Amino acid sequence: MAIAQGSCPNCGAPIEFALGASLAKVCEFCKFTVVRTDRGLEHLGKVAALANTPSLVAVGDEGRLAGRPFKVMGRVQLDHGLGPWDEYYLSLNHGAEWGWLAYAEGQWQLTYSAPEVRGPAFAQLTLDQDVDLGHAGRFRVNELKSATIVSAEGELPEKTLPGSVRFYADLSGTQHRFATLDYGPERGAPEAFVGITLAETELHVAAAGPRTVQKIKTTSIRCPNCGGDVPKLSGERAQRLGCPYCGALSDIATQKIVATQEAAAKKTDIPVGSQGSFEGIPYICAAYLRRGTEFEGEPYSWEEYLLFAPGVGFRWLVKDPEAGWAWISPVNSAEIDTSASPRALNWEGRNYRLKYRNRVRVEYVLGEVYWLCSVGEETRSADYVVGRFTLSREESPGEVRYSSAKPIAWGLIAQAFGLPLRSAGADTPKAGSSGGTELTGSVIAFSVIVIVLIVVVSALSDDTDGRYGAPGSPGSGFSRGSGIYFGGK
Repeated sequence: MAIAQGSCPNCGAPIEFALGASLAKVCEFCKFTVVRTDRGLEHLGKVAALANTPSLVAVGDEGRLAGRPFKVMGRVQLDHGLGPWDEYYLSLNHGAEWGWLAYAEGQWQLTYSAPEVRGPAFAQLTLDQDVDLGHAGRFRVNELKSATIVSAEGELPEKTLPGSVRFYADLSGTQHRFATLDYGPERGAPEAFVGITLAETELHVAAAGPRTVQKIKTTSIRCPNCGGDVPKLSGERAQRLGCPYCGALSDIATQKIVATQEAAAKKTDIPVGSQGSFEGIPYICAAYLRRGTEFEGEPYSWEEYLLFAPGVGFRWLVKDPEAGWAWISPVNSAEIDTSASPRALNWEGRNYRLKYRNRVRVEYVLGEVYWLCSVGEETRSADYVVGRFTLSREESPGEVRYSSAKPIAWGLIAQAFGLPLRSAGADTPKAGSSGGTELTGSVIAFSVIVIVLIVVVSALSDDTDGRYGAPGSPGSGFSRGSGIYFGGK
């Protein structure tokens, strides 16, 4: 049932508003933004064509989110200079509430307008700062950026002007809480949105809204450089593609080439596209990256493998030529005690001491990655170590993320992916001797390997719970400041 209706002031087509909180709607026929005023309906101009961004939902979809019924009423497409992303306007509980839904790095962020919350001025915020948002609680700043509104569709709760800039701060809290402070184009008093980060398993969608032809018909991604069709490995979640045929790195939404690379010159230890199971969770290897830094004046490189599991999200396996293999998981920064930073961090009862601090760069990308990655991009990485555990802080312009690294035996990885035990992946000093989080010893015979694998599976079980499947919570490093950059919104 329509709350308000009328005719589009530009083309005359019927316009209906289904949600009382909606103040604007993009006309389905002429693509002009129409707003409700006390004088009737007025238009603000035509919106640009929407980019074919990766997404699991569309305007018109219905379903349940954390057990609550919802309908997607509209979306806004934004860009902070590297490529577009979407945020969705939802009707919740059959129109009784409304909120915003965004997808980032494997998780969903649901927020509600909190007009009673007062936030600090934008200029007063810094990364890793703790912010008191009154009754909403304390949060930690993860991201400070600006974004330009590039397009929109459907209903919206406010006037949306394409080309306008929004300054914002994203913050995380304990117990999966999340908040955004929207400062608008003038960086004035912020509008607060407070909510929660949800695992993908908590989203159940009935696809009722229109999909683009590309999303309906294809199970592959076409490389804009060579025209090769590359099978989709992580569904509608990837942002960039490193083509296995020609090596070009391209933006999936805009089909633009962002970097040229040589085609893969070597066979990766874990083939991209292969499937492996850890703790009963089936993962697919979605991407391979090579990263590097300068260590004591010499170049130092390592390899990283991005794993994806539906409903769980993203994890990483890192192969360091000196330290061996590690399993990487994102960490919620709000759960870290940073009072002794930058010398030390405390997390889960362990006191991590700073060991390495480096600038880290991406050297090569193969397969699908979920952030707006580019060859040559640099981040600042700091590795904090206690025993054989590593806690890493990764900072890029306007954004900071954390992750943990635990040793894992090559034997366990080989078993998971069905790979030969004696292969290139075992060619690291620690690969034959490192077990799980507590296991040491030399694996010299098959019978010993079996025992090691049993112990490793048990030791790793506390690290694959899948709650933080990498949206929204990242940053990782392992040995010499190597890191995983969880970029984008």
